[in-house]
Amino acid sequence: MKETSANGFSRRDFLKGAAAGTMSIAALGALAGCAPAGGEAAKTMASTGEAAAEGSSYDVMGQLSTFNRGEAPDKVAATTAEEYIISKGDGVLSAGGGCDPLGITPADFMLNTPAWLGEAPVVDNVADTESCDVLVVGAGNAGTVAALRCAEAGKSVILAEMQTYDEYDEYACDMACYNNSLFLQKGTPEVDAMDVFNEYMRLSRGHAHQQLVRDYATRSGEMFDWMCTHIPAEYVEKYAKTSNYKGNENFNGNCCGQWSWPAMVQWRDEETNINMWPFVIRSVHSAFENAGGQMRWGYQGVVLVKDGEAVTGAIFQDVDGTYHQIDAKAVIMCAGDFGGNPDMRLDLSDQMRNLAWSYGADRTDVSAIGGMGRDGSGIKMCLWAGATMEGGPRAGQAAGVNGVPGFAFGGNWPCFGNDGKRFMNENVVKHGSNGFLDMLPEGFLMANVTDANWETYLSYQGFGHETMDRSSDYMVAEVRANMDAYVTGPDGFDVRAFSRFGKEYSTVYAADTLDELADIIGYAGEAKQNFLAEVERYNELCAKGHDDDWGCDPQSLFPIKDAPFFASFSTTGGNPSGGLCQHAAVCTDGGYRVLTGAKAPIAGLYAAGNNCGQRYGIQYATPTAGNSCGSALTSGFCAADSVIADLA
Repeated sequence: MKETSANGFSRRDFLKGAAAGTMSIAALGALAGCAPAGGEAAKTMASTGEAAAEGSSYDVMGQLSTFNRGEAPDKVAATTAEEYIISKGDGVLSAGGGCDPLGITPADFMLNTPAWLGEAPVVDNVADTESCDVLVVGAGNAGTVAALRCAEAGKSVILAEMQTYDEYDEYACDMACYNNSLFLQKGTPEVDAMDVFNEYMRLSRGHAHQQLVRDYATRSGEMFDWMCTHIPAEYVEKYAKTSNYKGNENFNGNCCGQWSWPAMVQWRDEETNINMWPFVIRSVHSAFENAGGQMRWGYQGVVLVKDGEAVTGAIFQDVDGTYHQIDAKAVIMCAGDFGGNPDMRLDLSDQMRNLAWSYGADRTDVSAIGGMGRDGSGIKMCLWAGATMEGGPRAGQAAGVNGVPGFAFGGNWPCFGNDGKRFMNENVVKHGSNGFLDMLPEGFLMANVTDANWETYLSYQGFGHETMDRSSDYMVAEVRANMDAYVTGPDGFDVRAFSRFGKEYSTVYAADTLDELADIIGYAGEAKQNFLAEVERYNELCAKGHDDDWGCDPQSLFPIKDAPFFASFSTTGGNPSGGLCQHAAVCTDGGYRVLTGAKAPIAGLYAAGNNCGQRYGIQYATPTAGNSCGSALTSGFCAADSVIADLA
């Protein structure tokens, strides 16, 4: 192995320079490989690749490193600390142990232009062309808000949506919007937006775009209040549920170092619990049209139109197959995620692909990676125009096992596994992928247990997806009635599951003794004895006020002592779930302008919602439930402001 790079830098020089911060990026890049790119290594790569292309296998064993394997046969290991220090000389670290590349051909590995992307389509039979100031692609949360905002600023705006008017539907109704008036008017304390910002950046480990996250933390309430002025007051009064606006009286705001705040509005019908947002958002579409905007229903985006490097519009295909061109001074892409595109999901979502691989599945098989979402067409249109995807890891929203089988009324509760023992800190589970929970084998039993004090215990728990909306009296009343009418025994009883939509119920099991509850769960023999002993141990930790075993937050240590005792349990299926939508998308600057690989804005092109990357960094997380929609709406609001300013 050679220690000097093609341009004369040694690894020793590299490490000295890196420590001092003196080497240029170009110099660092030159040292990325263990051998220089030219000379014998390049010849080896070429010949290896050619052989593989002809059907031969790659010489994997020939790739192994020889670092410190006979290179200094006379070397003697130090026997004392003093000898070792002398042997290290100036003490600068040395690197090694790498190997030459196999020279894998693009056909056998990966492509800068993936097969799912290909080349931009050429459409030469456009039936008609129209023009506007601002073209918004996608009439979901982000696009609808962006279009209305621009129209109110006096811009001529066309909002194109791939669904038809009569078929239009939306995914969700949960909107986390901090310091919105619906909460503040009910007496909810104002949240420090910088606390919100810092928590999201902490959860993203710094991978998210700070300006985009700050916009969400500081402007989501403003956006929501503005949006509600365009929704009939009777809809706001009837359907906008301010989840947990009263707060949980015994919760201090922080659990195991994770902050959560009440800020989520859910658009639900009380009687049916149906998601009303797909209906309510139509009033925002109407407000847009009343402001002079034009809707184009059934318009599937095909490709962006460019003049040189600038984007000047887009071409669409209607439901009859006819192509239409819309020219614009600015285009805001809000066409949604790629979760519904199996090929994009396979290539782009490294978390889901490798999660499948960790289960022994073929990670090149699209059927091994499920998911929901849009077709990714908006992202492809941006990439053809010169955009780049945000860097990884690209995690699917809630990919993998999302958590333990909680009660219908939510909450974090002691969780017991196959052997009857507690096996985790239940407090740290958040919406998203949950690490080792993704790795549980098929048939692994997980049981949540609580006692007669379940409702009191909820008052000590956080928000997010951890607990029921205790501010909605109709929810609390029905759940309380269900629980008061409990039936002991193995058949269980039904409890309304308000965390989902519609009139769904979950089975809860009750028993007069822990011994009987263990039988219902299915514990027998040693597992049953473990369970009973573990509950006793857990209660001792609750009395102590410190979880020595798993670190549960003291405010969430709820003893299991008073009959009746309740359980909710299930077994894992042995395969990772596909999760929800995908948040990874194209790179933008702080003004939602889409960027090239050189991080220069593409003139005329903007992105919001799930076309806008870097909003979550490594993984979706919920200090407040509903921030996927809240963040999307806010990004559309702020992207519109950037467009308005740029066009001015």
